[in-house]
Amino acid sequence: MSKGSPRSTLHMQMGQETIYLLLAVTMFTTIILGGYLLAIARAKPREDPPIIVLPEAQGFSFAAGSAALTPGFEDRLRRSVIPRIRQIGQQYQASVIEVIGHTDAVPRKSGSGRSNLDAVLVPLLLGKETVAPEAVDNAGLGMARAVSVARFMRGAGLRDFILVPLSAGPFLKPDDSVITADDVAADESRRRIEVRLRRREAR
Repeated sequence: MSKGSPRSTLHMQMGQETIYLLLAVTMFTTIILGGYLLAIARAKPREDPPIIVLPEAQGFSFAAGSAALTPGFEDRLRRSVIPRIRQIGQQYQASVIEVIGHTDAVPRKSGSGRSNLDAVLVPLLLGKETVAPEAVDNAGLGMARAVSVARFMRGAGLRDFILVPLSAGPFLKPDDSVITADDVAADESRRRIEVRLRRREAR
């Protein structure tokens, strides 16, 4: 059998080199394009989960000065709020729930004049039996109510979330504007619990 001519061999070698060159160019282009798309994805701000507002005016109410949940409050949490939290958590890949207590700015009148929140709130959140929390100011009352709601959520099955109770006291209105010195009247619209979900920060 005769061997191929030198010209045929040369053409074959050039064809292979062309294929290798095209493969190299394709791989390089893919790497560059992938890096570009990744940069765009990182630069694009992610949409924040919606805030769930539980206003006193719509039945999410506490007795005056109390942080105890009524049966009706608990039922609404179980039936409508907790399923919505799960849906939002899954949709936005959010694993942290911030439960924020808001009050109006009417000064508190405590029966004993002493707060027991430092001793009571942590055991309360963890589901242990404690005496009722007693707050002497609106910031403390907002926190006690947030803890009560977070405790119920935890016991109702949201243990796979990180629950963080917080208090905004009387400082933030429902439209997220800050109060002024004149905003001291009783205002039902400001007494509320807000539930904010967020993603856990990467470390």
